[in-house]
Amino acid sequence: MGNETVKTDTAILEQLNEPDAIKILVTLDEQGTPHPTPKGSLHWDGERIVSWEILESSRTNRNLTRAIWFEKPIAILLLTSKKQAYKIAAKPIRNVVAGKEFTRYYEEAQQRRGRAIAGVWFFEPTGITDQTPATRIAQEQKAHPYFVHLDQLAAKEPQ
Repeated sequence: MGNETVKTDTAILEQLNEPDAIKILVTLDEQGTPHPTPKGSLHWDGERIVSWEILESSRTNRNLTRAIWFEKPIAILLLTSKKQAYKIAAKPIRNVVAGKEFTRYYEEAQQRRGRAIAGVWFFEPTGITDQTPATRIAQEQKAHPYFVHLDQLAAKEPQ
């Protein structure tokens, strides 16, 4: 995967389900300032990305509500157990706060984490970018071969 954004890649999205993966949900507040928050509940259900929201009054929940109302994007930073990093761009498609689907996730949250949830958010992935440092360095060196810091040039010169 190059510097380009891939529309969707199920193999990458399935890594959201790894128990050791670190997942950070990034929303935008009313001024457009990013608000990152760790979200262990983020997972791929085979069709969409799902996340539980614990507090109805949380900044994240307010930002997600704004995002769905005004069609604002969100991002997820996924750090896999194999030290790969991906930025998953997505859009919120709905929030469920009652009904069978909510009850299923509510009971799962109670069992796994011992706490209640206020809602379940569903996201549609719109693109994935490989942010793994080694990948990004290789991409930048290929795209900009002459962007080299002076101390690196001096180290390459014969003494």
